[in-house]
Amino acid sequence: MTTKEWLKRAQNIDKEITALIQEQKKALLSATNTVNNTDSERVQTSRKNTSENKYIGYAAYSELIDKRIDELYEVKQEILSTINKVDDTVLRTLLIEKYINFQTWEQIACNMNYSYVHVVHNLHPKALNAVSKIVNSI
Repeated sequence: MTTKEWLKRAQNIDKEITALIQEQKKALLSATNTVNNTDSERVQTSRKNTSENKYIGYAAYSELIDKRIDELYEVKQEILSTINKVDDTVLRTLLIEKYINFQTWEQIACNMNYSYVHVVHNLHPKALNAVSKIVNSI
């Protein structure tokens, strides 16, 4: 895995976390969804408490989702911690903007008051090299 791929995991992690949170909300909606029978016909009921079973199922499912989200945040924290070890503040800022805040190169260049070419062709390779040294020394 290249240094760039190692850093880009943060963006994939954010996408997965967002998907998991959406799934968790969908599961909660499903667990709390009740349908009232408005027909005048008598419906045979069972002695099982289906609402309780739904809540129990949701709680277990939600716990699995929360556990996965925690694991993903740990990886993202590892990436940020590694970036924070870069000595040069300019390179560190660039890395945070690109790999943690997911800014475009144009936005980064504008925010940092550098040209696009300087950011992409000079600063970014230096930043990747700095991270590579840190990762390889661990």
